[in-house]
Amino acid sequence: MNHKKSTIRLCALSLSAVMLLGLFGCNKQEEPSKAEKEAQQTENTTDTPDNTEKQEETPLPDVTQPLSEEEYLTVCQQYYDELMMASNEASRKLDEAMSATAKTEAEKKAQQNKIDVAMGLISNMRPMYERFAELQAPESYAEAHELVKTGATASSEVLRLTVEIAEAAKKEDGAAEALVLQAEMEEYTSDAQNFSKGLEMVLGDVVGTGTETGSTQP
Repeated sequence: MNHKKSTIRLCALSLSAVMLLGLFGCNKQEEPSKAEKEAQQTENTTDTPDNTEKQEETPLPDVTQPLSEEEYLTVCQQYYDELMMASNEASRKLDEAMSATAKTEAEKKAQQNKIDVAMGLISNMRPMYERFAELQAPESYAEAHELVKTGATASSEVLRLTVEIAEAAKKEDGAAEALVLQAEMEEYTSDAQNFSKGLEMVLGDVVGTGTETGSTQP
């Protein structure tokens, strides 16, 4: 039982680190202030139906073909926004799971269910990283895209290993397996940080690199 507890503790720390480091500070979008929220609500209530229709999502260009600078920026921004929504939700669910009380058997079962939900969300994020790597960037963004591509591939592997660590934590003798998986994860963490570094070169300082608190210049 102590082994089981140590495994869960290890995995909780590992999973928390992944959400802080494995997502690599991508989301540098600050929560709007109360005044900004009120202003936004006012704008939303004063929008005419015609204006609302015009704000509907614009179809993306054909991403299977080489993209122009404008198209590449558009696609990266939309992919980034979708990834951030998904990562925020996964992070929230994981934090909720890790902070849940787990003393009784019922509480432990409920916590495991919460972890499983979070892992499902994390698994769903893997293709969201991988599609960045498949983009055909224009020459002007070749250097940035190479970082994005290597970082996206590594980030996908980090998320895969996160889920595998969570699965190992379910086993009574899973501590050793979890440690091996954690060591494998560390092999990807350096490359994974390239994702946000490259994306920052494309989208600007709205993207955090996870290596410093202030904004950085590409």
